[in-house]
Amino acid sequence: MMSSPGVLLASTRAEVLAVHRALLEAEQVAYERLFGRVSGSGELLKLAIHDPWFGWLQPITALIAAMDELVADDTSDLDQCVAQFRSTARDLLRADEEGSDFHQRYFELVQRSPDVALAHGRLTKALAGS
Repeated sequence: MMSSPGVLLASTRAEVLAVHRALLEAEQVAYERLFGRVSGSGELLKLAIHDPWFGWLQPITALIAAMDELVADDTSDLDQCVAQFRSTARDLLRADEEGSDFHQRYFELVQRSPDVALAHGRLTKALAGS
């Protein structure tokens, strides 16, 4: 049975968000090794937005924001938008040691962090079924 576009969007968003969270947490650990403890989620959010250390995560942050905008906009062609987001997520969230800077860093964290690897696996499985 095929899922509705809204269900596909929600599940895609949830899996992309889980990958983002795992990446952010893995980068926080590395950041704290060099610069000291991050005092809380508010400081981490500020760092994620403003610190160049976390800047490479911007493409996945932008994808999540675009999904959120789509949920709020009920005038768009949901089927087409969901298909586009899922395609973008497949292209962006692939671990490729020969790819762009983002893909190489993503590859490194998939290899280094069990949490990132698990989130990546769940996302890959979710994106494969459509």
